[in-house]
Amino acid sequence: MSQQKRITIYLFSIIINALGNSFMVTAAIGSAPWTSASEALARISPLTVGLAIVCLHIFALGSALALGSRFSWWTIILSFSLVVLFGAAIDFFLAIHQLLYVPSNLVTRSVYMIIGMPMISLGLALYLQIGFVLMPPDYLMKSLISRFKSTTIGATISLAIPFLIASVLSIVEHELIGIGVGTFVFLLLNGPLIEFFQRIFPISNRVKS
Repeated sequence: MSQQKRITIYLFSIIINALGNSFMVTAAIGSAPWTSASEALARISPLTVGLAIVCLHIFALGSALALGSRFSWWTIILSFSLVVLFGAAIDFFLAIHQLLYVPSNLVTRSVYMIIGMPMISLGLALYLQIGFVLMPPDYLMKSLISRFKSTTIGATISLAIPFLIASVLSIVEHELIGIGVGTFVFLLLNGPLIEFFQRIFPISNRVKS
């Protein structure tokens, strides 16, 4: 596979991930962990969900650096650019939902969740296979895994952080924001769905010039 094609697929993975997140946010029955924390932050601030994602991802990158991870300035710039693209894409798709249709009953909201979740997993499946530059939460997870020398502990803590942020902000607002059934269904099915899509859409690591 040519380098140009890999970059195209990589950018597509970010966009399809953002589209999937927009469906889950619009469904309003629980989002992916970092997105749920971003929804909560957006609720108590003048930030949009996309800008809140950028802020929280900068926090994640800073936390990874504080834990001892070292990145080149080029990696930091690329990761930050990736987050800005991701956040802007989510805000764009959320605006489209607002213009076209926002589901109001539980059935259609559930359909939106069912549409969005596989999109996120497909995006992650492609993104993780190519892995030019990772999103800050992924660097944080790797740092935690290295610090605790355990994939399970590191991954659990990395997901607990956005849960804690969303929970604290929900307490401030006296209602659950971004956390719901969809969040727990996502945590249960995201891993198997990523593996499923990686089997269907394998990406060769060999780069053709």
